Amino acid sequence: MLNRISHFAGIADTRRELKWTAYRGWSALSMREGTVELIVVPAIGGRLMSIRHEGIELAYVNDALAGHVPDWSAEQWRTLCGEWDFPLWGGGKTWVAPESDWPEGAPQRDLDSGPYEVASTWFDSRSMGIELLSSVCRQSGMQIRRRIVLSARDGSWTTSHELINCAESARPCAIWDVLMLRRPGRVDVAIENAPRDWRESVMPFVAKGPLGDVRNSGFVTGSDKHVTTVCTEAVEFKLGINHSPGVVHVVFDLPEGKHTLSRRFPVFPDARYAHGSPLEVFNAPRLPYFEIESHGPLVVLQPRESTTLSVLEAVTGDIE
Repeated sequence: MLNRISHFAGIADTRRELKWTAYRGWSALSMREGTVELIVVPAIGGRLMSIRHEGIELAYVNDALAGHVPDWSAEQWRTLCGEWDFPLWGGGKTWVAPESDWPEGAPQRDLDSGPYEVASTWFDSRSMGIELLSSVCRQSGMQIRRRIVLSARDGSWTTSHELINCAESARPCAIWDVLMLRRPGRVDVAIENAPRDWRESVMPFVAKGPLGDVRNSGFVTGSDKHVTTVCTEAVEFKLGINHSPGVVHVVFDLPEGKHTLSRRFPVFPDARYAHGSPLEVFNAPRLPYFEIESHGPLVVLQPRESTTLSVLEAVTGDIE
């Protein structure tokens, strides 16, 4: 798949660059704008595998799976999954919600772990970008298109997800943007027009981990303006957050220093969401990562129809 891309050789200057590179044993595309570098691995679900700011890695990458690519044999798949139901590669990916519709309790293999075609790349005075296209999923008949655009103006980037129904029947579904990040960190979510008690804006996933209602733990606090989730310990929990305009700030307190990742995405108050909330936070029990998760509205896609979601992100340093 990668050898077929002949239209792009690489363009660079002193602060901006888009090129093929080797990353952790994978063939990858690197986009660099000033202090921000994004690394995309087409062969593993078209993932945004690495987010670096001033050379510091913010995304979580599973060391045990670095450089591996599925050969789709049952034996290798079991090894890649380890103790989970699917491989935890790391980075940012597009999932299809709701989770209750996943085949055998795991995300669709072709979409999550299969190779994506690099449909196009571009580099101009305003931006650089990569467009990736999955195969048509053999389990669901769905196809995913991802466009990652890095701005020359301020180093922010936009990930545009498109979910396409290539099957012959209608499908209820939603786009689910999931980004795995290095722990420790905290997630601050703005809320507005919320009930007086911030707990009414938080939806606990009581089956996810030992805490039950995470609102009664010390990991989640809030006010009428925001909900803060502290992801510092190896304790599994998950929560959804409502009454948010889709504004998230992730503050990392890493050995290499403090960094802040900001995310914005559209939230529609009257829309239905596949898991009940447009925004979720998950903290992993053993591997040192947590996730921020953004949802598009739940829709019913007719054959050949599609739905989209765009997520804007940026990174700064030494900001509390």
